[in-house]
Amino acid sequence: MKLVLKWGITCLVIYAIFLIAKLPAAQIISRVQLPPEVTVHGVSGTIWNGHASTVTVQGLPVHDLNWELAFLPLLTGKASLNLKAGNIREVEDISLDGNVAISNGRVQGEDLQIFLPTSLVISSLPLPIPVNASGRFKIALQELDYSEHCTAMTGQGLWLKAKVQGTQQDIDLGSFETTLKCENKEIVMTINEPNSFGLSAVAHIPSSLAFRINGRFKPDDALPEEVHQAAQFFGKKDAQGYYPVKF
Repeated sequence: MKLVLKWGITCLVIYAIFLIAKLPAAQIISRVQLPPEVTVHGVSGTIWNGHASTVTVQGLPVHDLNWELAFLPLLTGKASLNLKAGNIREVEDISLDGNVAISNGRVQGEDLQIFLPTSLVISSLPLPIPVNASGRFKIALQELDYSEHCTAMTGQGLWLKAKVQGTQQDIDLGSFETTLKCENKEIVMTINEPNSFGLSAVAHIPSSLAFRINGRFKPDDALPEEVHQAAQFFGKKDAQGYYPVKF
């Protein structure tokens, strides 16, 4: 009798482990109350190794999201995920690769790499004139700690193969480098010279994603005349020949 009971309990444990291991991701996510700005579509796979065809965050679509969920951190109430999304070769895709941990609405990350389409970033800026730009923004974060606001961040940003559309042809601007950090609960992005625009600026990005930028720029003499003419829409030059950037 004891042997039968022992084998019965063993079978039940194995069955329970099997059910947990094969737990469909779609069933779990459909029961999770996501923030209103987040929607998930096309979920497949298990909760441990899953896939979502599209995840939209504040209107921004992230395609082909794949994740791996670690088991042991769950015992401490933390979801530790390895994430991969988008196509790194497709310039119009948002892509990401890295590790995040989620606990009680707090998101922590390390070694995160994110690529953003230039058109997406430029369209969010209140520029005085329309700008049709190309290239890609790369964000490399060594550290991220974010809940309702930015708590800690260490990283760099890079505008790769920066170009703007001119009246005759695309104008090559080279590359722009930035540093990223948290300050007073906001993301702070700092751009320093040298770059072809002679741009130095500090951008503050609160949780609402409403950019505030303060800086100056002085287009390189080698840039086409139409660039220098467009610069005048930003205001008057100072004594050093720099135009203001403030919005």
